Amino acid sequence: LRERVRADLIDTVVEVMERARRVLAAAYAVEQRLGATKNLAVVAALADIRNQLTGLVHDGFITEAGYARLPDLLRYLTAIERRLDRLPGGPQRDKQQQDRIAVVQKEYQDMLAALPPARRQSAAARQIRWMIEELRVNVFAQALGTPYPVSEQRIYRAMDEAEGR
Repeated sequence: LRERVRADLIDTVVEVMERARRVLAAAYAVEQRLGATKNLAVVAALADIRNQLTGLVHDGFITEAGYARLPDLLRYLTAIERRLDRLPGGPQRDKQQQDRIAVVQKEYQDMLAALPPARRQSAAARQIRWMIEELRVNVFAQALGTPYPVSEQRIYRAMDEAEGR
């Protein structure tokens, strides 16, 4: 068993490193674009994007996301790029979409605060966090697609289930 695991481990480590490299490169590209944008009409959107970026790529993000979710992180960052592409042409529409996401995020934070500490890290509670990221893809970069149908209503149902309602 040790020999079998050892043989597969090197390939797995290399693959994790390659996935992480792609995520970090995409995050760097987003960061560069954020720094280069000087349009004051999109300040709120840029702050939201920066907050999202910080939530996705930070110390420990590989462990938090896990090997299987690293390609999703890359897709989320690509969705941010698409949002940045469209932002100058429609800051009002972006603000409306951002407000939709903000309502869901606030509900999620309220749900987490109401849960006992031990349940805040449950698989169901963590999955909702990723559903919100998928909602962002659906709202800001629909052409990228999501692995499953996602909407505010589905997220709210998942929150009800996580709370035990």
